[in-house]
Amino acid sequence: MATPLAIFLRQGLGTFFTSYSAEWLDLVDEVFGEHREIILADVRRKYPALADDPAADTELFHLVELDAGLEAVVSYRLQRGIFLRDPRHPALPYLARLMKIRTGAEIYYSTEVGVGFLVDHGVGIVLGPRNRIGKNFTIHQGVTLGQRRLHSPGESITIGDDCTLFAGAKVLGTVRLGDGVRLGANAVLLTDAEPHCTYAGIPAVKVSGANT
Repeated sequence: MATPLAIFLRQGLGTFFTSYSAEWLDLVDEVFGEHREIILADVRRKYPALADDPAADTELFHLVELDAGLEAVVSYRLQRGIFLRDPRHPALPYLARLMKIRTGAEIYYSTEVGVGFLVDHGVGIVLGPRNRIGKNFTIHQGVTLGQRRLHSPGESITIGDDCTLFAGAKVLGTVRLGDGVRLGANAVLLTDAEPHCTYAGIPAVKVSGANT
């Protein structure tokens, strides 16, 4: 019997692509099983009443159908799980493209995001490759983690635990954010951010927090 995840993915892949391997559905089911607890922890940041039993999987994918931000998070987790198994797996570009088509988000599977990932209003998000992000990361629409200079693969962003990036916020270049940083709407952060402080503006500066 097909799982809710397999049904969901088969519908998506069949709608947007002329060909794909049915074996990918089995692989994604395996990866979901391995990462199920992390995925449920992510979902419960937005839907805390989600049950903790096998029936929760059906409820989960019903929520995914209705919530683009949640779909982006679950899709990222599945892609990340496949990437950790095989960084060159042929399913990865298909699943990444499907995420962009369906949710308007690009979350690169080479970026590491800790448990409790919440995408609230997810359209227009781009989280570039090779970044490292802690737990309970919250982002809103239009957020970008990217390069400050073109063709700079050595740049990377490190973000601590419990950070929130509000609508339209940008973090560019090689930048480190401490725990508990809040980045205001449409801010552009180009330098390191101190823990438990709020930054705003273009370029972003500290507006509240320790030693303000």
